Amino acid sequence: MTIFTKRGGQIVFLGLIFISIGIAIAGYIAISIFSNTFLVQLAQGAVSDQSLKNMYPSNSRILGTNGIDGMGQVLGSTIGEFFLRLIFNKLFFIPSSSIYFFILLGTMLIFSVVISFPLFATGADYKSIKIVRRVAKEKAFAGDYLLIEVLVKNKSFNQIPQLEIYDAYPEVFDLVLGENFLVTQLAGKQSIVFAYIVRLPIRGKFLIGPTKVIIHDRQGFFSTEAILAELTELTVYPSYEDIKKLEMLGSKRQLGVLFGAHKTRIKGSGTDFFGIRTYQPGDPMKFIHWPSVAKSGGEKMLVREFESEQNIRVILMVDASSSMGAGLPRNTKLEYSIRSAVLMAYLAQEKKDTVGLFVFDKEPRTWMEPKSSQSFMFQFLEALANINPQNSPDVLGATEYLVPRLNKASYIVLFTDLEYPSEDLLESMKKLRAHKHRVTIISPFGPWFESKLADLTPTDRIIGEAIQESLIARRTELFKKLRGFDVLSISVGPDDMLANVMTEFSKMKNIG
Repeated sequence: MTIFTKRGGQIVFLGLIFISIGIAIAGYIAISIFSNTFLVQLAQGAVSDQSLKNMYPSNSRILGTNGIDGMGQVLGSTIGEFFLRLIFNKLFFIPSSSIYFFILLGTMLIFSVVISFPLFATGADYKSIKIVRRVAKEKAFAGDYLLIEVLVKNKSFNQIPQLEIYDAYPEVFDLVLGENFLVTQLAGKQSIVFAYIVRLPIRGKFLIGPTKVIIHDRQGFFSTEAILAELTELTVYPSYEDIKKLEMLGSKRQLGVLFGAHKTRIKGSGTDFFGIRTYQPGDPMKFIHWPSVAKSGGEKMLVREFESEQNIRVILMVDASSSMGAGLPRNTKLEYSIRSAVLMAYLAQEKKDTVGLFVFDKEPRTWMEPKSSQSFMFQFLEALANINPQNSPDVLGATEYLVPRLNKASYIVLFTDLEYPSEDLLESMKKLRAHKHRVTIISPFGPWFESKLADLTPTDRIIGEAIQESLIARRTELFKKLRGFDVLSISVGPDDMLANVMTEFSKMKNIG
């Protein structure tokens, strides 16, 4: 659609002003001619230069004779004389040629704009412009940088005098290098490329685009715009920064040293020595500990026992209700829970454990069977990228959905802020423990995420501390009840959440 630019509108408006001035002058001259021709004749020459002087004697003579009363007469006579001279074109002389000057100038200004329109309309064809957007990658991690290139090509032989291109990107992205727009001109068959780099601060699915193209004529009177480039979908996985920190430690990193021993104390055919016990019928002869037999004088047959490492099944259960979306910008309770889930999944896969994912709010949203393949990790990340906090939580309904899908005992880690009736949570834990599942609750504590006491005013700080103490007391009571079901529960903040996740995973591996 072709529209007037601001400049084109100003030119047309100025032309109309000049034409109006010419018409006004013509009207004024016509009135003066009418006055001189008819009114003077009717007055039989009463109004002339000499008669005006006789009608309005000198001010000094009037003031000298009448004093103060004469001032009103002088003022009235002066105003009257001014209007009479103005009407009869005696005050100042306006030549009739000025009429033609103003009307001609205004007409030329309007005509210059009008005549430009068909020339612009026939030459400004946005269909002759081709826009291609290229992104360095369509899947990235939060915190990564993304290069976006935009190719602009003029497919026609006609020159485009002035071209503006604007490539839109989500407002939450940070532009770190370059510009996402270009103002240029393109010759026939010419191509040009511009690029910019954005930082991806948060996870989710985003759309880059559209690209808006604006074409101007040489004079800047008209413009036409169109949306040309298609949208590019970008998937941003949860931050991988925490895992990168672990990987930076190198291949010599020993999880057992950093986070505690990761072996379950289950007697079996492992390689690590566990202890010595009395021989039982059926024990392999190769496990007999002959030095101990010799010390007993042959009276006791003793065998060696070893501990074996057991792979566990970890189910990461994430509460994605609306309350989990609360917190400081880009550091909400849900964002930290997702980062924690990614870290725990990585640790589990590193130890060849199987890991599954269950996301819920008012309804079950995502269920992924426990697996340990590398491809599963990318599916896991993509599922977490699509989570949006919404609705109120139904932890009891989520548990009833999950239990039939777990065919054997698992380790369930529940990430939730516990901002719902405690009765529902207790009933859920009762059902999970009845099916031999072990449960750990990692709960982001709202006040630690939603504000920093150091940034509050003294009054707000006192109120905040009072609310915090009340919530902690309520949580302490709830955690006591959960311990009755042998459910471990911890409150975490943004500063210690990830460290607690690694500690709890270590405890899972040490449970005998």
